[in-house]
Amino acid sequence: MLIFLIQTMYRLLGTALFSAVLTFSLIKLYQKFTNKQTKRQVIPPLGGIAIFISFWTGFFSLFPSLMFNSSQWNVFLASGIILLTGIVDDRFVLNPRQKSFGILLAANVIYFMADIEFSTALLPAISPNVFNILSYVLTIAWIYFVTNAINLLDGLDGLASSVSVVSLLTLAITTYYFSLSIRIVVLMMLLLLAASIIGFLPFNWFPARIYLGDTGALFIGFMYATLTVTNLKNASFFSLIIPVILYIVPLFDTSYAIFRRLMTGRSLIERDEDHIHHRLLRLGMSEPQVVLIMLGTTLVFSILAILSHAYPHWRNYILGAVIFITAAMFVAMLKLSDTRKK
Repeated sequence: MLIFLIQTMYRLLGTALFSAVLTFSLIKLYQKFTNKQTKRQVIPPLGGIAIFISFWTGFFSLFPSLMFNSSQWNVFLASGIILLTGIVDDRFVLNPRQKSFGILLAANVIYFMADIEFSTALLPAISPNVFNILSYVLTIAWIYFVTNAINLLDGLDGLASSVSVVSLLTLAITTYYFSLSIRIVVLMMLLLLAASIIGFLPFNWFPARIYLGDTGALFIGFMYATLTVTNLKNASFFSLIIPVILYIVPLFDTSYAIFRRLMTGRSLIERDEDHIHHRLLRLGMSEPQVVLIMLGTTLVFSILAILSHAYPHWRNYILGAVIFITAAMFVAMLKLSDTRKK
């Protein structure tokens, strides 16, 4: 076990360094070709390529036997569809329906080919026939919603990547210390994804030298959604809440965007500049200040998630605190909206 832990630490460090080298190389390569055409420096939106390559390289080097596992290859295939969707969107700008098609196609690969879905252990009272339908709807909806949530959050330098690192590491901690049965492969995928983003993050922090782009934001959101569903097999109902708590910032932002658009009769899938980070910027805050505020909020929710596992008898109070903070965020967003109208 000790040898495995040492090897794991080296793999994680190697993955982060490999991601950093790939990111730096992408920046130089992109600038070399674009500077000749535009005569000015352009920030590449292809950070997701470095994260994708370093993540899967680290994973298959750590678990070489899984290179021949059909389920794992289907996860790789689905993530490849997401990566391709992001690359095409960053290059040609897909409309929302075209982008949704790519996400939903990948989500269906996860459900039908990788056999990853919400399990009956979460809702044992429902009959199998009904649950099969409900499981499909929940799995596809969760993957689609989370993938889009990270994509919409990616509006400031280092925001989506730093929030994702904190959420992934916290989920790894709760998986290792508090799960009834530790799923080593899922745990390592969480850590490898975090390590891949950590290697990329210094180049993405303000002022960014490279962006996640849809390539990276879609991939990170998709993998987080897929891994949380995988991690919830045979888990308790309470475990379902933890991934939501950890990604409360992007999920709340997306939920509020849907609410706002329903109230104003606007399209649910069109981009706008009325998200949390946009509103905080309009208050006069700098980009790093906004990122640190939203990262700090994620840290608070992460601590609450860990405490809810470590102290089960506090669980109701902690959930109450989560609900209270979320409600306060909602009221604050309404106030910011009123201020803008005035």
